[in-house]
Amino acid sequence: METFYITAIVIVALHIVYVIFALRRREKNRIARRDYYREYLKSDAWKRKRYVVLKRDNWKCQICGDKATQVHHLKYAKHQIGNEPIDWLISICVPCHKEQH
Repeated sequence: METFYITAIVIVALHIVYVIFALRRREKNRIARRDYYREYLKSDAWKRKRYVVLKRDNWKCQICGDKATQVHHLKYAKHQIGNEPIDWLISICVPCHKEQH
């Protein structure tokens, strides 16, 4: 019976170690995606896409109608950052953008 408890404790300990490593890997991946996305927002490709969206929406916030200066993602291309269709983006003013986040 004592062997059973020791085996159970070892299994639980191994599971805890596995979960800790999985969480660390997930967090590392999240940070890498975030950093890549931040760099993408500085790129010429994003600046062109941003301009196209603002022009398409007549520089008007699609939520309140005020002057838009930012672009908001309705959805993200999770595994292909930068390949989001224009339809997933809207022009938005700063106060509305803050409210969305």
